[in-house]
Amino acid sequence: MRRLLRRAVRFAAVLSLLLAMAPGSVSPASETIRIRPGFQQILERSDVSRLSVGNPEILEAQPLPHDGGILVVGKKEGETDLVLWEKSTRTVWHVVVGSGKGSIAEDARAFAGAFQGLTVVEAGGSVILSGPVSTSQDKIVLEAYARAHPGVHLRLSLPEEKKTLLLYDLKIIEISRGETAQLGIRWPDALPAKGTFAAGTGNAETISVGTDFEARLNLLLANGKARILSNPRLACESGGEAHFLAGGEIPIVIVTPETRTVEWKTYGIILKIQPAMAEGGRIRTHVTAEVSAVDHGSGTSDVPGFLTRRVSTLFSTPPGETVMLSGLVKSEMAKDISKVPLLGQIPVIGELFKSRSFRENRTELAIFITPVMVAGNAAPEAADWERKAAKENEHLRFRLMD
Repeated sequence: MRRLLRRAVRFAAVLSLLLAMAPGSVSPASETIRIRPGFQQILERSDVSRLSVGNPEILEAQPLPHDGGILVVGKKEGETDLVLWEKSTRTVWHVVVGSGKGSIAEDARAFAGAFQGLTVVEAGGSVILSGPVSTSQDKIVLEAYARAHPGVHLRLSLPEEKKTLLLYDLKIIEISRGETAQLGIRWPDALPAKGTFAAGTGNAETISVGTDFEARLNLLLANGKARILSNPRLACESGGEAHFLAGGEIPIVIVTPETRTVEWKTYGIILKIQPAMAEGGRIRTHVTAEVSAVDHGSGTSDVPGFLTRRVSTLFSTPPGETVMLSGLVKSEMAKDISKVPLLGQIPVIGELFKSRSFRENRTELAIFITPVMVAGNAAPEAADWERKAAKENEHLRFRLMD
């Protein structure tokens, strides 16, 4: 009896010693790892002191530096287990390495779980991921996944983008030279870069103006030092394009040995505006402005030449801020007005060229551009804005400054 008691005590002591030496409790993994041969996967684990793979011919596993997880690589088809020691826990994973249809579908389901609304459908030997994606970046990620996994196909849809409606108030003004300072213009050589804009291509300048531009302009108009030649309004969606033409077309006869054709050449003031929304609610505007007039000195007896000045510039402003383009039209362009009588009847450009002050270089042409952002439900406000502009045009009729 005493011998049996001594054996029981020794067994209890050995058992206690073994339990004390054990690294920790065994925690089964929550799911089976499925991976295809030649593919790799990262297990998000931390504080792994060591690991063990049951069959290294089927699976390879190694810890990543800086506690970045465990990288597992499928080597050949089969099943094995992966044991991880983390602090006081030992986790056992069941790993299936296979290239069958089920493996592709399981892998696709695991990947698609990060994208809300996607469904995984098995079709023959392929897998289809279908559904909406919230951003274009998600679409790019899914397309990259499909390219890397043969047999995975996509049927994705992006939500319809709501484009912002932008309204552009354009004022084409003949203004006395030196009076632009009265409009609150901030010249680049007088102020730091903030609030000013670099000049575009060509000789024209792009300058921002003060916030009380309208009040100062009305004062110049009332004193006869400026006049509005045209005040068009252009509406355009963000990412779209709007055009304005104040001019006309001249027929150009082209004669070849076989044919005789007529081409129409556009002249006058041509504006092309391409807006886009920028960060912080600012409006980025790409403007291409061109002024062209008939130039008989550079043409032939049958085909007239054209004198053209063009500027292309990109600026970013908050809604409601005005930008000025100047230097597009020089007084020398008015010399051909008498050679083309109908040119004087063309809106804006003809009126400008008939001005004695402009021909004597006492005035200049300036184009003021003011972008305004309109919300999707603000159509009534836009209509009021248009009616206000029409009313202003009725009151702003000025005599010629010559």
